[in-house]
Amino acid sequence: MKKPQLYQSFLHAFHGLKEMLSNERNFQIELGAFLINIFLIFYLKLSALEAAVIIMVCATVLSLEIVNTSIEKVCDVVQPAIDPRIKILKDVSAGAVLLMSISAVIVGALIYLPYLY
Repeated sequence: MKKPQLYQSFLHAFHGLKEMLSNERNFQIELGAFLINIFLIFYLKLSALEAAVIIMVCATVLSLEIVNTSIEKVCDVVQPAIDPRIKILKDVSAGAVLLMSISAVIVGALIYLPYLY
């Protein structure tokens, strides 16, 4: 199989992001939180290091959400019927997103609270 040209690879990736934004509620919520954080970075005039940390934890949450959705979609293709083994896979991948989301809130609190008080 021939590799796609570089621009085609980027088009596929952007199509994937469009699919996530169009069809995945959690991704939409997390993207909204990311945009709020971008606003806060400029409004509170965070340092470059603080801004980088905030952006990285937000990007990690969004990326994990994409991986979680991918795992769920593959599971649905492999086993459309309810299966306790598939449930464990889906729950574990959702747990990864939850863990990173909680960590992101903690990191945000550690960075933002001194600016707010």
